[in-house]
Amino acid sequence: MAETAVPRTKPTVSADDLLDLTRVHFIGVGGTGMLPIARVCVEGQHSVSGSDHRTSEGLKELARLGAAVHTGHAAENVPADATAVVFTHAIGPDNPEIQEAQLRGIPVAHRSTVLHALMSTHRAPVAVMGTHGKSSTAGMMAFALDRMGQVPGYVVGADLDEPGSGGRSGAGGIFVAEVDESDRSHIGVSMKVAVITNIAHDHPENYAAEADHVDAYEECVRTGTHEDGTLVLNADSPGCRELASRLAMSEGGPRVVTFGMSEGADWRLVDAFSVGGRGAAMLRGPGGRDFELALHVPGVHQLLNAAAAVAALDILGQDRDLAVHQLLKFRGVARRMTPAGETAGVSIWDSYAHHPDEVSADLAAARSLAGPAGRVIVVFQPSDQVRLTAFGTAFGKALAGADEVVLTDSTSLLAARSLERLANQIGDVGGNARWVERDRAEAVDCAAVMAQPGDAVVLMGTGDIADAAPMLRAALDKVFFPAA
Repeated sequence: MAETAVPRTKPTVSADDLLDLTRVHFIGVGGTGMLPIARVCVEGQHSVSGSDHRTSEGLKELARLGAAVHTGHAAENVPADATAVVFTHAIGPDNPEIQEAQLRGIPVAHRSTVLHALMSTHRAPVAVMGTHGKSSTAGMMAFALDRMGQVPGYVVGADLDEPGSGGRSGAGGIFVAEVDESDRSHIGVSMKVAVITNIAHDHPENYAAEADHVDAYEECVRTGTHEDGTLVLNADSPGCRELASRLAMSEGGPRVVTFGMSEGADWRLVDAFSVGGRGAAMLRGPGGRDFELALHVPGVHQLLNAAAAVAALDILGQDRDLAVHQLLKFRGVARRMTPAGETAGVSIWDSYAHHPDEVSADLAAARSLAGPAGRVIVVFQPSDQVRLTAFGTAFGKALAGADEVVLTDSTSLLAARSLERLANQIGDVGGNARWVERDRAEAVDCAAVMAQPGDAVVLMGTGDIADAAPMLRAALDKVFFPAA
């Protein structure tokens, strides 16, 4: 779940204030972080409306459930009886709906305030946090709980299956929420179980270094975990280990349960591997009990996410064997190395990776998906200039893990020479970035011309590269079936 993390619009209510959600209006309702929250409100019998600059299948589903959805932003979209107007940091103060709410004195709240309010109504709120893997881990938990008959509520910043499926109000006492740390709005969330998948430096516009992230997570955990709460931490992550060390030095902190490949982890992965879109490992639980963990999603990193999910489900009192069994049926969440088609033996994969660590993990997964002699080709769209400037060298090293790289920036958010600079950084460490095409269609055509049967092509980034799979399939058809 990516969001512009620099605050531009000032809310008039905070997470500590009571928020009336009786008649709530969402600006940018189609976003990956906003849509699932709006759906939870609709299913919770709140009156919901919202606007976005374009329509989508997820928004059509929201409208089918009873929400009033508008295309485009206008003051008249705000209902006369609105009790709250909700925004993300992607929305500026010049938005006409923000201005209308302020003019009429309607409370203006950031999406995190609404999420915190929804979580607080449940007996067992679970916050899934971390630099990477939040959506997949939260999705695994929601999926397993649902199949085990717990009817959980959840908010996940990606679709679990059909469009708009990242949120459910639920009917049980458990609520699983992917909680965003980009703007420090995770501080103040109330949770019975906190899961931190890993801690690394990210969001350079708001954090100076990894230690700054650890500081923020420490404040989050100390102030937000219930008195009888538990913290699930990645034993392989230096940032998580630092957080655990800090908590151990003082009394009154939450109980800590660890997962990972490290020998001392409470839930330890042994002999983990990923081949051909499937992963497997032995998961050694507390007391030395072994569980055969298997997934139908690619990447060893997903096995780590699954270990975190099982540890959290165990804390919630769920049957361990049943939880592990249900995860075998999990098919991933949208855009986390999910299949996007195949033509002439060339497989297409959709990746949301936008941090060097995520790029490395997804390209390693892609390597296991290519044929025996197949290559990995990636079309990469950097998300923004700040991130590329801060992590350019690391992006170069990560992208060098592909056999061929095509760089694009159809959103024109980057400085003119930034893509060329990144191409040079990839080449400096032995990678191949021979194609730099700002136009997305041209970039896709480049990948299609290079592709051969057995290759895996990864469409990677947070922008409109997400919609490029049909274009790539059509381009591949022209290459391989020119007479069709």
